[in-house]
Amino acid sequence: MKRRWTPDTKLTLAFLLLAGLIFANSFSSHYFKTQFQSQWLEWGFFGVLLIALLDFVLSRRLPPVEIERELPGNLAVDKWTPVKIRIRHQYTQATRIRIFDGVPSSSDYQHLPLSIELQPNKTSSSEYSLRPLVRGLLQLTPSHIEFSSPLGLWNIRYQTGTTSDAKVFPDFVAIANYAILATENHTSQMGIRKKPRRGEGMEFHQLREYRQGDSLRQLDWKATSRRQKLIARDYQDERDQQIVLMIDSGHRMRAKDDELSHFDHALNAMLLVSYIALRQGDSVSLMSFGGEASNSNPTNTKHRWIPPQKGTERVSVLLNGIYDLQASQSTADYITAAEKLSVLQPKRSLIILVTNSRDEDNSELLLAANLLKKRHLVMIANIREQILDDLNDQSVQTFDEALSYAGVRRFLHERSESHKKLTSAGVYAVDCTANQLAVRVANAYLEIKSAGVL
Repeated sequence: MKRRWTPDTKLTLAFLLLAGLIFANSFSSHYFKTQFQSQWLEWGFFGVLLIALLDFVLSRRLPPVEIERELPGNLAVDKWTPVKIRIRHQYTQATRIRIFDGVPSSSDYQHLPLSIELQPNKTSSSEYSLRPLVRGLLQLTPSHIEFSSPLGLWNIRYQTGTTSDAKVFPDFVAIANYAILATENHTSQMGIRKKPRRGEGMEFHQLREYRQGDSLRQLDWKATSRRQKLIARDYQDERDQQIVLMIDSGHRMRAKDDELSHFDHALNAMLLVSYIALRQGDSVSLMSFGGEASNSNPTNTKHRWIPPQKGTERVSVLLNGIYDLQASQSTADYITAAEKLSVLQPKRSLIILVTNSRDEDNSELLLAANLLKKRHLVMIANIREQILDDLNDQSVQTFDEALSYAGVRRFLHERSESHKKLTSAGVYAVDCTANQLAVRVANAYLEIKSAGVL
């Protein structure tokens, strides 16, 4: 804990003023010297120096301040989290200190530096808000403390406390919100709507009394005869099916519409979809492709594979498996990824492939989809840049704007045609912006489950 002293503005101005007067007095006229005797100025200079030295000695005797930081071990990317600071000290008089915590440049913060008045022999506490912008391992270094010496002539700075580590995960807050809304049957508030089926489905669930609106084919005549009242069969969507999330981690997924990349939005969306699928009783596995890198191993270029997980509590396995995954500078190879997945997942599954493709990728993407379709049901979610929608919606006033508009319209038309080809090939195609991805894919998954086509 090495302390650093810097003179306060008051001390600096006093020295400069006295030094300036002494210098001016040495070249002044006889009249000026009668007003300001040289010895008085020198005494004043040395007097200020003596007081400054005394204040310096007193400040060295001040007891150290201890900082304790309360940081959650798990954080969600792009979400504000409170960080609590507790200050222990042995000061015998009220002292104001300033604290700037060791926040890395990859995070935003609010309410820093903290300004706290320490009361004699009392523990103080405060808090600030932290928002990590990058997934992976977050490290906060020891806090920086600044305060004034007893006479206020020096500013003292030093570091104290410990280093804190936390994992920054994709946005799991959306999962918690969905769980709460699902319990209250209010998931439509998130835009996720499950079609009411009134007991229809592919898998038998239970027998119950007939209700108005039930179809006649739901009636169980044997149970009706036995109980002497109308009894209906209740069905549910099939459970224990396989869902595979394929996430492109190539260079195009590094694109940004806001503070998060398309890859981050894809991870956030797929975590929510995985939680919904796990609640439905399905198994979820995940594979990334595209030469991904991680914080812990930036040179890693292998596909990342998380085998099938079942049960909502297993969403933590998915979180820990992808929290440090980053999009790379490489180009995604759809065909190689499809071939690898065919080996890893031989059982028929719903494959949800999330990417950000261009016109030149269409033929390879279609080949990969056809390869997967031999055994699986395939959904391709293609992320569209928000700027394309903005340019498409803006009014055209100038010739340059007209050229931009024409280029966007052509690009969107080609994109629409490629999606039509995927649909014609029997692929479920979703085309949306990054912010729409979670809701659009979740609704498409629920529609597939309701249709019983898997």
